Amino acid sequence: MKSARFFSVIAAIAVLSAVFFVESASAHYLWVVQEGDVYYVARGGLLDKFEPYNPGAVVLIKAFDREGMEVPTRRSDQKERVSFSADKSVSLAAVMTEWGSRVNTTKGKKLMTKKEAEAQGFKVLQAFTSTQTSKTVFEDGSSVCKPLGLKFEIVPERSPFSLKPGEEMKIKVLFEGAPIKDSAVSSGQNARAVTDKEGNAAIALSPDGWNVIMAQHRVMTPNDSEYNFRQFMTFFVFKVKR
Repeated sequence: MKSARFFSVIAAIAVLSAVFFVESASAHYLWVVQEGDVYYVARGGLLDKFEPYNPGAVVLIKAFDREGMEVPTRRSDQKERVSFSADKSVSLAAVMTEWGSRVNTTKGKKLMTKKEAEAQGFKVLQAFTSTQTSKTVFEDGSSVCKPLGLKFEIVPERSPFSLKPGEEMKIKVLFEGAPIKDSAVSSGQNARAVTDKEGNAAIALSPDGWNVIMAQHRVMTPNDSEYNFRQFMTFFVFKVKR
């Protein structure tokens, strides 16, 4: 009996992990692009393909210099994106977005509330909200390996620029400032990992070019009649130059 129960638990964990990793494969990335003295908050399925979005979804922008000091920024909301400038060179930019309501239906994911979906005749399987955070590293600095107080964030153990070719990047995943276990982690190299009880994981990197490390977390809301869970994704983005 105990053996059967054990394998049932293992199977359930495997299914849950598979769902998370499928989601990561189809997720929209969040990162920051630098063009001269201007920085753009970017969203898209690929780092070279930008998609339009509601500027109001961007709820936080922070920039840090090489010494780890926060740099004042000037935000500009445009029609379908957000840009900002800073008083000095930026080592790392951090952003947070709240994309609002989502539903999974028998006909796929829809960007609407449960009430709106049911009114249109969809059979709703799950209703949730989507929040994303991201750190984009432009050059090495003191803030790269430090927690920045984001809702959900990836903190590398060492600077990614100090890693040797083929060396995995060791990370810690924090939710509301605390290490979180069983967070599904993936990279653009299709590498996968799950954090341990201390929030630690190791993930393979691309030997050169852009790297995107992504982690996911769900907060179930059993007492909420409108949503089944709150979905959080966080990204750590940097470019390896050999």
